[in-house]
Amino acid sequence: MALLIVLLALALVQIWGSGGPLHRDAWFGHWKDFVLNRPALKQRYSLGFGILVLAPVMAVALLLAFAESMLGWLGVLLVSVPALLYCFGRGNFNDALASYLRAWYQGDLDAAKVAAGPLLGPDAEREVAQVSDAQSLHRLVFHAAVYRAFERLFAVLFWFLLLGVPGALLYRMSQLAMSAFARQDAETDAVSDDDAETEDGAENSQAEEGALAARWLWLIEWLPVRALGFSLAIVGNFAGCYRAWRERLTCKETTTADVLERYMEGALGGIDSSECSAGVAVNEGQRLCGAEVEAMQSLLSRALLMWITLMALYVLWG
Repeated sequence: MALLIVLLALALVQIWGSGGPLHRDAWFGHWKDFVLNRPALKQRYSLGFGILVLAPVMAVALLLAFAESMLGWLGVLLVSVPALLYCFGRGNFNDALASYLRAWYQGDLDAAKVAAGPLLGPDAEREVAQVSDAQSLHRLVFHAAVYRAFERLFAVLFWFLLLGVPGALLYRMSQLAMSAFARQDAETDAVSDDDAETEDGAENSQAEEGALAARWLWLIEWLPVRALGFSLAIVGNFAGCYRAWRERLTCKETTTADVLERYMEGALGGIDSSECSAGVAVNEGQRLCGAEVEAMQSLLSRALLMWITLMALYVLWG
């Protein structure tokens, strides 16, 4: 059943390019305001964060149990496929990468910055504004794209295979919470310092909530990022990736995005500009950077295929 749910959800992603009409997250902002503005929870942000993330997970788990009791396997399918599709990452990853590569090969740095926006996360504008050359932009996009692929698909599938739909939804709720706090911090930074004294307590509370969300997200990503790293070693350059995987295996400080970048660099090995799909009009530097992004995309596709193959073998022989 798990394999069928995954295949149906991935087929819909291929049709829509993303979660399509199911990716509507406005409700989460209202839910966050409702929970964290409760007087009893304002000073108990850890409890508030737990309710914020776990309540939707429990609601879907109850809905899943009810659907199974009423309709059996059909009920599980009807609830699980839309729920898993909702848990996948937002936006069309492949289209965003393609748009970025088109601008990159044309040598249009400003257009490449705009195209890179969907890959860079909530604070993209601040990061892109500090970029002054093409090489810096490429490193920023490469770093962000690897993590974006991980959070939109691989981490969701990992927790779905381990804990079912509630596990996948737990990860997505954690991601939405982290994004909401990141946007909140960005909005706070944009406000002038005229009311700094009166807003001091609120800013401290927001910082504590954001730090808790970031730490929790790091913890829930710790296992799937190691699983993906080992997968990249198998489908890519084993020696280089396994070395990076072993070095970061028990690391407690490095961010998920940094660990993934090290894994991907090791799995890619030496990239040659001849592997670039662009025409001869593109200069050597552009070809080399473009080849790295294209190879990353191919490697992630092979890793996903490996996961699905292992799932199928488990169904057949497990």
